[in-house]
Amino acid sequence: MRDRHIGSRHLGLQTFIPLSTSISGHNSFDGNMAQQEVLFAQPRSLPRKWKFPLNSIGEIIRKMVRKLIRATQTAAFVVAAFASICFGQQDPGVRGGAPNAGNSVPGLTTNQLQMFAEGRFRATELEATCDGCSDILPGTPTGQDPLLQTITNSAGLGARFNADQCSACHSQPAIGGSGGFLVPNPEALPSQQRPPENPMFDLIPHRRGATNQVPSFIKQFGPIREARFIRKPDGTPDGGVHQLFTIVGRSDDSTIPGCNSTVLPQPDFETQLRNHNISFRIPLQMFGLGLIDTIQDIEILSRHDATAGLRARLGITGIPNRSANDGTITRFGWKAQNKSLTMFSGEAYNVEMGVTNELFPQAVEELPACNGPNKNHPNDVTRMDADDSRNAGFDNPLHELADWMQFTLFMRFLDGPQPVAFSASARRGRRLFGTDVNNPGVGCFLCHTPTMQTAAATEIEALQNKPANLYSDLLIHHMGPGLADRVTQGLAQGDMFRTTPLWGIGKRIFFLHDGRTSDLQQAILAHASSGEDAGTGAFPPSEANAVIAAFSSLSAMDKQAILDFLRSL
Repeated sequence: MRDRHIGSRHLGLQTFIPLSTSISGHNSFDGNMAQQEVLFAQPRSLPRKWKFPLNSIGEIIRKMVRKLIRATQTAAFVVAAFASICFGQQDPGVRGGAPNAGNSVPGLTTNQLQMFAEGRFRATELEATCDGCSDILPGTPTGQDPLLQTITNSAGLGARFNADQCSACHSQPAIGGSGGFLVPNPEALPSQQRPPENPMFDLIPHRRGATNQVPSFIKQFGPIREARFIRKPDGTPDGGVHQLFTIVGRSDDSTIPGCNSTVLPQPDFETQLRNHNISFRIPLQMFGLGLIDTIQDIEILSRHDATAGLRARLGITGIPNRSANDGTITRFGWKAQNKSLTMFSGEAYNVEMGVTNELFPQAVEELPACNGPNKNHPNDVTRMDADDSRNAGFDNPLHELADWMQFTLFMRFLDGPQPVAFSASARRGRRLFGTDVNNPGVGCFLCHTPTMQTAAATEIEALQNKPANLYSDLLIHHMGPGLADRVTQGLAQGDMFRTTPLWGIGKRIFFLHDGRTSDLQQAILAHASSGEDAGTGAFPPSEANAVIAAFSSLSAMDKQAILDFLRSL
């Protein structure tokens, strides 16, 4: 592949200017080099038909034409040089086309496919606050588009919550993805529905007449965020999630007449913001989590060991976060704080929606005035009803499992995101990103491990001995004070994060743990951080500094190639 250059061919009049970037700034490299060259070609001599008598007006015209040719060449050189400076590499943006995600793992049995479909349905159920408050019998399909749903068909929403529907926070680019945008007034006629936006801005906080104040860090077209307080009022570490919203003001629960903002106030987020005592996290995608769950610890550690020499030269260490109970590697969540999909699911139901369950049986908020006299704790449990009067009967295998358990199966059976066909630029970007120790590129692959293999044998044959093209080592790394959230979880200190899997990144809107940017290039550069950025020396430099320095030293064409590669995943 030619390097980017601007120059003349054979020092003659024929000049070509290959550009890796179109005038709009978006990469257009598709492997056809001819399409990437802006040809300003002129003949070495004037055409024979341009013959003028010497010592006449013709000679004057011929000289003028030659000057015009030279001026044209000069102008072409200047324009191309200006374009290369002003229209450098940039994030192509969220990839268009099909989601290439949200499907089940190939090879599932008929029973497993049925459980996958049921789990997907449970992920879209809209929660009511009490067992008798849902619009229709819990577990009943509404017939509505799940991303425009207004009918409640489940029960158990907690007094404090961040969302009232799993899919509200996991819809981009398909159900099971990361945070996206939803229509804020789905109850309106299609012609009167407003454009999709952050569902935390209006849809979730004001559903059924709720009177929540939306915190200032929730923007109309910004990321979905959960909030964690760094320290408690007494100065001791906090780190837990503080739910954004309450059920105060809802019109669909007559069992809590005394639940008002006096007894159930929202947290004072604005004060915490002013005191720099708050950190944010955005939803992670759930695609391919069953494959990740099936990767054995020995596979993670062997992949890590294979790059020890290269990592040592670049200052990259990385360690596994581990379970305090059995010592095995934990791998889910921004800090790899959760051991398994089962743990991840049970926690999400309780922490994000306030739905108590068999794994998290106590409510985040147990205030009697806001839970009603007949609300069960735990609420979402294995179903043992004798008939279908309250929910589906015990003898219905598709309905026997609790919502949070069925949601676990949905995640387990979700396939990983599939990349699109790589352009020539993306193929070059893949090599520059790095593929293995024989082709290290700039070193991105040293943390973003392209592939791991699942266990050789498992009860779910569709998940066994399969490549998981996740682009993560599933380990935690020091990322420096620039990204530090000052929250410790397990062995992950306040500046440590799990290497985020990159499969599916082409369809993501927001990046980094707090969603601070929607620009992929800015997210890459944010990985670099010296130990002095915070002014306190509290955290060491980022382990990614050397790799980001190598990325920054690349030509605009090569940076663009890496961006194109990532947006193809």
